[in-house]
Amino acid sequence: MRLRSSPAGRVCVGAALLGAVLAAHGGTILYKWVDAGGVTHYADRPEEGAQRVEIGSAQGYPATTARGGTPPRPPAATATIKYTRLAIVSPEDGSSVWNDGGHVVALAALEPELAGGHYLWFSIDGESQAGPAAGLSTSLELPRGSHTVSATVTDANGIELITSASVSFSVHQTSSPLVPRGPTLPKPKSK
Repeated sequence: MRLRSSPAGRVCVGAALLGAVLAAHGGTILYKWVDAGGVTHYADRPEEGAQRVEIGSAQGYPATTARGGTPPRPPAATATIKYTRLAIVSPEDGSSVWNDGGHVVALAALEPELAGGHYLWFSIDGESQAGPAAGLSTSLELPRGSHTVSATVTDANGIELITSASVSFSVHQTSSPLVPRGPTLPKPKSK
């Protein structure tokens, strides 16, 4: 079966080809002419009787790619934000934290508030956490002993904007009391 093309169909094909040329060439100059059969043609080289057509650049958007562990790029306006204060407010420096369930909560104070496209990272014992905090706090799973915590704000490119001072603290875990046995048991009092 053979398909016949109509003049309208040929114009649609020509328009589609023009779209492809626009996508490939961005801002460029094309030539348009109509042949004896009434078919409109577009080309990048002039033909006899062709009209010059200037085509502007097509609108586009930069591609965004997700990179593992790297936050997205912030809007340009956030780059001008200057943070005046970043401090660890909990646990307090030199404090002892009782840890019954294996978790200690670290809390930071930041002024002004965290801007869009910026991220707060906690570092525990000099090691940065695997990802940015969801807010101004994080839950830490720490063993008994002495530890340090600090916080850093970065932009989407990982550039440090402000870093807090380190806070040192000790984690103590509750242990079961020793129950006296044998001869160390107290004698019951008589009434």
